Amino acid sequence: MEQRFHLEAAFREIDSCDNIEKLRSLTKQIITAQENEKAFTREAVQQIRKEMETVAKKRFGFN
Repeated sequence: MEQRFHLEAAFREIDSCDNIEKLRSLTKQIITAQENEKAFTREAVQQIRKEMETVAKKRFGFN
């Protein structure tokens, strides 16, 4: 929900902007934020996988 609010706010700002430099800056900020989110998600998934593997090894005796 919060992400949607931020997107809508960014879209409103883009729609109201007639300055190409500001549009470029906003676009770069949006792309950077998206890439940061993707990187965070990848790291979180890797950590969860490691934790699941550790639990599975302990549970099934694969030391």
